[in-house]
Amino acid sequence: MADISTPVVYSKQDAAKLKAKLIDALFTHNNWSDDDLATFRATVREYYRTAQNGLCAFCKSDISLRSANNCNVEHIVPKSLRREFIFEPKNLCVICADCNEIKRAKEILADIPNPLSKTQAKLYPRSSKAFLIVHPHFDKWDDHIINFGSLYLDLTDKGNFTIGACTLNRRLRKFGWEAVIASDADVRAAASEWLNATDAIIASRKFSILKRLIVLT
Repeated sequence: MADISTPVVYSKQDAAKLKAKLIDALFTHNNWSDDDLATFRATVREYYRTAQNGLCAFCKSDISLRSANNCNVEHIVPKSLRREFIFEPKNLCVICADCNEIKRAKEILADIPNPLSKTQAKLYPRSSKAFLIVHPHFDKWDDHIINFGSLYLDLTDKGNFTIGACTLNRRLRKFGWEAVIASDADVRAAASEWLNATDAIIASRKFSILKRLIVLT
């Protein structure tokens, strides 16, 4: 199951307003922050804040449960790349201030990686395979990335892309290694999960996690 099971549903009033925005030739991605969309943005923010259990979609750190400053509405396919997806419910989630600042800086410099595997897709994709990034509406984050404190390790190509796009190891690069990354209890728990796994695919994934933990202790 994906991290976000159900996307936000717009009211009839919001849906009509957004449709009018999209057919307006003067409306661009730069208008996302317009005052007349403030209530709409707040609705989206509150919905995904709850749907994501108060966690950033990309780094899984805590986001603010009250302030918008550390709970930013994110366009998974950047709005500057695909204007037509700017209001697509499955293209939206919420992320922390650090992930937002990093992605926004890359977008301003036109250096942001395109998360679509097929960049010319006319309609918004409906499956995980269409995305290079870990997509919260289609993917389970834990299947692609493993995290030990400030260290993020990729389990898949998607995990690798996401770690790079959001610079998830930013704290590690700035402050260095933590004193303890994986405890003996973590290793024992991982070993138990691997030994008790009944499905071959799950067992393989658990064994990969165990190996990484052993290296980190």
